[in-house]
Amino acid sequence: MTAFEALAGGGVARGKLDRGGRFLRWVEGGSGPPVVLEAGAMSPVAGFAAVFKGLVGKHRVIAYDRAGYGASDPAPLTLDGQVDDLVAVLEAAGPSVIVGHSWGGLLAQLATWARPDLVTGLVLLDPSHETFWSDAEPAEHADRTRPATDDPRCQDVLDFGRELADDVARSVTADPHLLVDACLSYLETEDQLLTYLDELPMILDHVDALAMRRTQAAWPRIPVVLLTATKGRPPEFTPQVIAVQEQLATECDGRHQVVPDSGHYLHIDRPDLVIACVEGLR
Repeated sequence: MTAFEALAGGGVARGKLDRGGRFLRWVEGGSGPPVVLEAGAMSPVAGFAAVFKGLVGKHRVIAYDRAGYGASDPAPLTLDGQVDDLVAVLEAAGPSVIVGHSWGGLLAQLATWARPDLVTGLVLLDPSHETFWSDAEPAEHADRTRPATDDPRCQDVLDFGRELADDVARSVTADPHLLVDACLSYLETEDQLLTYLDELPMILDHVDALAMRRTQAAWPRIPVVLLTATKGRPPEFTPQVIAVQEQLATECDGRHQVVPDSGHYLHIDRPDLVIACVEGLR
């Protein structure tokens, strides 16, 4: 909260939503057409710091934590649960633009198909697609009878979290310590670490369900922008990713832009472009 207040120059509030005895929580600021920020897997919504700062002057910007992330209470990790939680946030906010990164970009699509009346536009940042995981083996779920730090993947999660926190702090003019602390606060508790460890295995468990939902999807007539980053992406995979996103743009009658000077975290590397895409939605 303190980091976002510093970014917005004040006027930032906390919000929460009761989901049957557990709470989803968010930080919001500004007024105007609502924009909901949906982070990727194993990523803090604090990563949208520069985008939040750039949009809050003209929009009501809601940076919410999925269940188990940040300030939100944990819940069993399921595909329906994550989609339903996003829909509940949209119901509370009113019809909104969703800016979704990676897995958050796919969740934004699922919520749009489920409740098109609640979505006025999409900005999808390197959105995940089920075909990217079609050949992946199921991932091992965390053993919840043991401490998260016993999981051999935990140290990698912590190391990457610290690297990402430093990148976020460099993405915007602000006290870097506030943003680093905000990002690292997502990796402090046992429930938070278990959510980080278990989200990708949950996603891989649902690849077939994701494909089925896409075949049944009906796209509403809303503006959609897709941004595909290529910096740092293995060149053997880049043509496939671009082709998939081009097909998605065709399906939703959206606009697709390849961004060669950004890595996967477009909202960190190119917040100016993300902000312009939101502002340009018609």
